[in-house]
Amino acid sequence: MSKIRILVYAVLCSMFCMTALVAQTPAAVSVISGNGQLICELCIQTPFAVFDPLVIQVTDANGNPVVNTQVIWTVTAGNAFFNTGGFGSNSITSTTDSNGKTSATIGQPAAQQSGPQFGAASTITATAGGISATFSETQAAPALNQQQAVIDVVVSYQNWPLSETISGVAGSAGQSYTMLVETNTGTGIPNISLMLLNSDNTIGPSTKVPSAYCRETSGAGLYTALSSASGVATCSVVFGPVPGAGTYKVVTGGAVSTSGNAPDSNFTSGPLSLDVSQPTVGGVTVVSGTGQTGVGGSQLTALVAEVVDTNSKPLVGQGVTWAASPANAIQLNNVTSISDSNGLVKVQNPVLSASAAGTITVTATSNTNSQAVATFTITASIPVTVSSLATQGGSTPQTAVAGTAFANPLGVTVMGSNGLPVSGASVSFTASGPVTLSATSATTNSSGVAQVTATAGTPGPATVTASIAGLSAVFNLTVTPVGPNLSLTSFVNGADGQVGSISPCGIAAITGAALAPSGAGIPPVVGPLPLELSNDTVSFGPSATALQSPIFSVSSTPGQLPQIVFLVPCEVTPGTVPVTVNVNGGTQTLNVTVLPASPGVFQTTMSDGVVRAVIERPDGSFVNIGNPARRGETVTAFVTGLGAASPQVATNSLPIPVTPSTVNGLVVVGINNEGVPVTAAQLSPDMIGVYTIQFEVPSDAPQNNNVVFSVGVVPVGGTTARYSAASSIPIQ
Repeated sequence: MSKIRILVYAVLCSMFCMTALVAQTPAAVSVISGNGQLICELCIQTPFAVFDPLVIQVTDANGNPVVNTQVIWTVTAGNAFFNTGGFGSNSITSTTDSNGKTSATIGQPAAQQSGPQFGAASTITATAGGISATFSETQAAPALNQQQAVIDVVVSYQNWPLSETISGVAGSAGQSYTMLVETNTGTGIPNISLMLLNSDNTIGPSTKVPSAYCRETSGAGLYTALSSASGVATCSVVFGPVPGAGTYKVVTGGAVSTSGNAPDSNFTSGPLSLDVSQPTVGGVTVVSGTGQTGVGGSQLTALVAEVVDTNSKPLVGQGVTWAASPANAIQLNNVTSISDSNGLVKVQNPVLSASAAGTITVTATSNTNSQAVATFTITASIPVTVSSLATQGGSTPQTAVAGTAFANPLGVTVMGSNGLPVSGASVSFTASGPVTLSATSATTNSSGVAQVTATAGTPGPATVTASIAGLSAVFNLTVTPVGPNLSLTSFVNGADGQVGSISPCGIAAITGAALAPSGAGIPPVVGPLPLELSNDTVSFGPSATALQSPIFSVSSTPGQLPQIVFLVPCEVTPGTVPVTVNVNGGTQTLNVTVLPASPGVFQTTMSDGVVRAVIERPDGSFVNIGNPARRGETVTAFVTGLGAASPQVATNSLPIPVTPSTVNGLVVVGINNEGVPVTAAQLSPDMIGVYTIQFEVPSDAPQNNNVVFSVGVVPVGGTTARYSAASSIPIQ
């Protein structure tokens, strides 16, 4: 036998063993007999002077006997004691037998009559697994004249037809009759048993003679009713399964003998007449258990049917015969059943034969009406060993952002040794690394597929292993950091901050939350700009051919949104371009519009707190309110985004020394909203991404600290100028 097969059988065995273990948990403790006894120890010549055993049965949630379990018996009221524990012992322990039954025998000091008091009563409980059943036992006092075999108790058959014949249909309910149990002073005595004795000395539905019995009161015991607080006991009569004329007796305060003899009692009526007529079984219908599927050798749930009359009312005490086809495909445990007080018949815990396969039919047929048949259909499958386990496409490898679900379920396909998918098999899933699973196991469907979903935790690698019957399959997963939360408005001109105003070889900026760590990233003072700074990168174009942007700075200033300042690669073609921003491993890609030109004027804050354009005078000094530009002199403005220049300059490079790289488009400079002569517009010879414009300050320019200043450019092939945001310069 292969190791895989042994493992599968071991799994199946463990499942059945677990079922058996669960079945041994007590769910009910039921009184069988001994409840409601009435004896008289001191009475002379009384037939019932000692208590018969108290008998209970312990069952599980499925109604199966709980074997070899401990039952604790306790006297909770009165002065009774347990004979097996010695005189005065009020608590003992017993163990259930193979039928889940156990018993205890009690004694009680003899009752002495004193004035109006009557006898003595005790209460005893039997407890298993925290669940209890209660017995009430009474010892009467004798009459004052002990030479008389008389108990100080009166039994009155109130509406009982003692001189008439009670009659009814076999298995059906008849009328209810009452009797009164009281002291000779007229006080009702509670918790006294009432039962009917058949002519064959049995209690309950007899299979030999016509019979009748009381529908049991809850907790009273089999086929037993108990008197109420006022001493009234009611017997709701049910007729047994055998038709014909017969006799019965009414037994009061007795108990079913464990030896099989008639119940002991001081109050038993003479023979009374009954007549049981043959019932008409109208049908046997399925209640539960049909449609089950199981592996050969496995235990199924109970098969339950109901026997009903021609009016669809349940019939009690009716026999049915069980049969299976194929006959050896299932163990039914019982061939015949008698319907219970609810008209139900059942096969408890049927077991499929090890060789069972395919469809099995089980029938329950009425013994008196062969046309009344309940049919159960069961499907048996031959145990199949697992031969292979494989991950489904798309399950691995996968990547997900921290805190999100992986896009595809983690699925495996289980194949059997017969080459077919295995359904109903349990596959376990275990995770290692920063992921959580929707479940630690999953059951294969009809296609042999079992799957769970995974959710990403903190960034890092992770694996998930699926396993069954010694086979395993591994899923490789990666959790990436949360990317930046950007929009198109996050992209601005690096000089004047205009939204969406970026172009090749121009300086741009991205603003947004979580773009930078605390503090700032500063590039080297000399040399090319870095392509990654503070774990941030910016790239233009599809991932396979993306152009990396040189980064000027990464900043995170308190009170302001973090910012990345970078150079738009000079080789980018204007248009809609995918731009990917990577922040510490988390990425986001947006389709951004790149313009042919996007002029922006660099500005600085002057001594009066006003932001104005950066302008250089002919002597190399910078313009400020204490050193304004003069009318008629040629000054230099510093801008970005003027577009293509010749000769072309590569990304992260400066123009060829002593060879100016001149702007190809038409550059326009406005002073006080009027154009002025431009003498030169070119890339800065020593600052990446910066353009310089030389222009003459008009001789009639206004003379104040805030003369309006702007820059525009008409790209090559264009007809419309694009302007920077307005700035100002001081002119004298």
